[in-house]
Amino acid sequence: MGGFSLKILVIVRQTPDTEAKIQANANNNGIETSSIKWILNPFDEFAVEEAVKIKESSDAEVVMLTVGPERSVEVLRTALAMGGDSSIHIKDENFGDMDSYALAKVIASKIKSIGDVDLILTGKKWIDEESGQVAIQVAEELGIPQATLATKVDVNEASKSVKVQSEIEGGQRIVELTFPAMISCERGLNEPRYASLPGIMKAKKKPLEEVLIDSIDIGELGLTKEGLGSEGSRIKVDSIEIPVIKRSLKILKGGKSDMVQADEVQKASDDLVKLLREEAKII
Repeated sequence: MGGFSLKILVIVRQTPDTEAKIQANANNNGIETSSIKWILNPFDEFAVEEAVKIKESSDAEVVMLTVGPERSVEVLRTALAMGGDSSIHIKDENFGDMDSYALAKVIASKIKSIGDVDLILTGKKWIDEESGQVAIQVAEELGIPQATLATKVDVNEASKSVKVQSEIEGGQRIVELTFPAMISCERGLNEPRYASLPGIMKAKKKPLEEVLIDSIDIGELGLTKEGLGSEGSRIKVDSIEIPVIKRSLKILKGGKSDMVQADEVQKASDDLVKLLREEAKII
């Protein structure tokens, strides 16, 4: 493992900017990508940050991995600037048409070739497809334990295990996994750092391995080249509908007197939290 006591791999994805104006393509079965700004998937930021935090408190190596077209290299540079050590780009110009089953098999095959990966992290879902299956499917392909929606991760290098805490309705769930293990990361796990200018400059010099999809023996994975594209996908998109954004204003009313009662303050704060969670969807 190159002198490191722990090897962490983070699976990341390039997704449209959350502020981008999304439009349907000409066939109405996907989005128009020609003028979109692309970013590191927001939930993957939590995975990158957690990997870097573990690295900072131990002797760990952090490797970033993504599958995608040429432009996907930008998310690897972002992840490296945040503190990753090296990266792997499985280059496929048609990966957007690849379903999660095929994608998981391709990712798992590369992880197997790396060997000695102790911990695999990724975001809980990819916001462009609202898809959270890949982490689970990669774990299945590798035959390793997995935990989802992590809000706390506690690595024990001595016992080669990790405790993962997740929020569930009415409480918390804590599981312990032995290495190697897969964890998908939820909002609240940490506060992702911004890529600093020194970090960006250092990222340019960090190793970036490019793997062409054609160099992978697809047949050994039980797939065909046609199965990697839209024709072979097990998921067919008939059509998409871009939601109409409704702008609304809501006023939370307080008490009628100058002295606001504690129960009124509590009710107003509860109403505000509900609006932020259910309508604004920012918490």
